Amino acid sequence: MQARKRGRATVQTAKGATYVFRLFVAGHESNSAQARRNLARLCQEHLKGRHKVEIVDVMKDAATAHKDGVLVTPTLLLIAPGPRVTLLGSLNEEGQVLAALRLGR
Repeated sequence: MQARKRGRATVQTAKGATYVFRLFVAGHESNSAQARRNLARLCQEHLKGRHKVEIVDVMKDAATAHKDGVLVTPTLLLIAPGPRVTLLGSLNEEGQVLAALRLGR
């Protein structure tokens, strides 16, 4: 799993903020399915009622992937709250995912 942050500012996320995610997957491939499950679990455990998730299947919607600069799946984009964060991979490493998303442990 790799994380890229856009922008230089390090922002503390306010409790109660709604998280908006866009998860890019490739059909029902195993890594994509695993990323879906891991994101669902993370949202249930850490963001219950405070998240929106858009799933984009690049096999059906390559234009959105191109627009967002996504070349690899699975890729998770944190759209809000800013700054925007990009995570690559199946989201298995929970501690690193939580840190990258500024959710703490």
